[in-house]
Amino acid sequence: MPITSHIFLLLFVPLTVGAYYWLTKTPRQKMFFLLAVGYLFYALAGLNMLPVLLGLSLVTFWAGRTNRTTIGILLNLAALLLFKYWNFGIENINLILSSLQLESTLGLLKLGLPLGLSFFTFKHIGYLLDLQQKRYQPSSDFWAFAAFSAYFPQISAGPISNYRETSVQFDKLPERLSNDQRVSSLIYISLGLAKKILIADTIGELLASSVNQVGGFSGLIPAWYLVIAYAAQLYFDFSGYTDLTLGVSSLFGIRLPQNFNNPYLAANPGEFWERWHMSLSTWFRYYLFFPLSRYYLRKFGSEKRERAQYTANLITMSLVGLWHGAGWNFILWGFYHGVYLNIGAWRKQKNLAIPNFVERGFFLLAILLGWALFMGSSMDYLVHLFKQLFGFGGLGSLELITSLVKDNSFLALIFGIPIAFSGLTEAHNLEDRIRGRGVSLALLGAVAALCILLIDKASGFIYIQF
Repeated sequence: MPITSHIFLLLFVPLTVGAYYWLTKTPRQKMFFLLAVGYLFYALAGLNMLPVLLGLSLVTFWAGRTNRTTIGILLNLAALLLFKYWNFGIENINLILSSLQLESTLGLLKLGLPLGLSFFTFKHIGYLLDLQQKRYQPSSDFWAFAAFSAYFPQISAGPISNYRETSVQFDKLPERLSNDQRVSSLIYISLGLAKKILIADTIGELLASSVNQVGGFSGLIPAWYLVIAYAAQLYFDFSGYTDLTLGVSSLFGIRLPQNFNNPYLAANPGEFWERWHMSLSTWFRYYLFFPLSRYYLRKFGSEKRERAQYTANLITMSLVGLWHGAGWNFILWGFYHGVYLNIGAWRKQKNLAIPNFVERGFFLLAILLGWALFMGSSMDYLVHLFKQLFGFGGLGSLELITSLVKDNSFLALIFGIPIAFSGLTEAHNLEDRIRGRGVSLALLGAVAALCILLIDKASGFIYIQF
């Protein structure tokens, strides 16, 4: 069930919220209700994949209770590798064997990708790693852990939350919906829908068209236009999803972690990853980068501290790329960001100061080149795109450039980009400004209503596929 659909927004959410406060009285009852709704939501997305979610929840809970955390981590990783990466690995092995003129008997599996697999397995693994580090005691309540694992507002595409922070909220679920929660939900849901329907999907129509194909565009200007459009679409799509998710979650009295904080206002790669997909970057920082840094510091010695950091950056970011999808473009994108992080770390070490406007300009250019890697649907497309980006196809035909300017995506970019750079696109930064202002809230309600009217044209959220 798409969360930008009439069924979800006008039927599923109102009925669920109404039943939540009408039928349940105690926090325990509300937690069981959320568990049941989580499994219902997941079953509607694909009943055949529900055993994967339930099975991994059971395995993770058992591993935590019996101090078999390593087994639990491996089993979650095994599920991730099987469903998401098996065919990618087999295809590449077969290519290698074929190049060596060897026959391969390795076949592809016809497995669908369970909804939210990348997200709930990382929640599980984070929980088990926390137990290994003795950050808190293992849960003694399977139903609470299962509710955390299957919490429906975030299961499609995050944000990735921490069990301790969520379980504490389960013990304090509100008896009734407060006015602050209503206002907060309206702000988040309205802004989320506006980002998705009015901006991201308008841009997405161009990017899904024949123009964004190897034979559909040529020239420097059209290529850069498509990359800028993709950068805007990806941000407004994913941050819109996050706002919508946080808004729906607020209706049940649960605060999920923030995931965006005006990432295109960052001046360097380190700051960007503190602002973009914050729950994922935090996960990788604590559970992978820090352990790798300590390992390589011991291996290389304290006198080669920078070498340890550079190595950990490259490995971590390459795996961040791989997490996004089974494709070499994602791995290249992650490695690229690792290199860029290392350049930033080297500059800091050498104390090389650059004027702020120059640093921001180079950073935006580098980020856009990274998104060019990320958006590559095939190697042919990537080669063609980068040739055009670096001017090998000329400036581009006047006819194509004129058609791009006349496209609806141009209006969406003209409207969206200045707002993104104004810092006024994050709901959590606007709550205090809007709360208590009747005119602003009425305007947001009108925006939400307009978006719901236009929802038939809504596409799926990009990050759900990851």
